[in-house]
Amino acid sequence: MCIMENKPKTKKECFALLDEMLSEADKKAIVEAEDLFEFHFTLGLWIRNNWLYDRSEEYLESLSKAFGIDVPYFAADDLSSEILEAYQKHLRKSK
Repeated sequence: MCIMENKPKTKKECFALLDEMLSEADKKAIVEAEDLFEFHFTLGLWIRNNWLYDRSEEYLESLSKAFGIDVPYFAADDLSSEILEAYQKHLRKSK
């Protein structure tokens, strides 16, 4: 599996890649987390390093819009948090 080469462009693609790379224990920890900040320097950092940093402005705008962010460019920290929050909601609905 080479997740590093995959750069998701939609919310669905983000969720599919996260589903593929995370263990069931990881997903359970995300579902049960009361504060997703605990993932800021782990999974959030991975998202920033692999999906957000050093990407084109068009890519970041597209991904921001996929998560309902209306501004042209959102800080990588904020966007990774939005992705994690949306993923947690996705996992909770799936259970």
